[in-house]
Amino acid sequence: MLVCTNCRQGLMDPIRNEDEPEYTDRYQCGHCGHKATIPSVLIIISQFISAVLGGGITFYLLQHHGVRAFALLVSEGNNTLLLQEGGLALAALILVIAFIYLLYLAFRGISKRMRYRLPPQNAQ
Repeated sequence: MLVCTNCRQGLMDPIRNEDEPEYTDRYQCGHCGHKATIPSVLIIISQFISAVLGGGITFYLLQHHGVRAFALLVSEGNNTLLLQEGGLALAALILVIAFIYLLYLAFRGISKRMRYRLPPQNAQ
């Protein structure tokens, strides 16, 4: 259950528009009407797994093509091959940055979800 961070009295209920087929990750407080978009656990887990796996693969490709491009640059070898390896290294760098941003979104979603969680009841 998710508690409103605005009033701390109401629970956050899922809301949906008439044109949406199912509930989304938007919620509204039943007490004060505060609205928020809170990512689901499934979205957070899929972002995290995608970022780690995709980031690992593209980091390997960045290292592989980056080292080859650097070796071709130092040895003053074939310019066509240098452009090809450099382009592939640049594409891998862009993808690594994108996967780092996806990992950031996953951690931001976890943080937001934790703010809205129901606090544990005091043990008596």
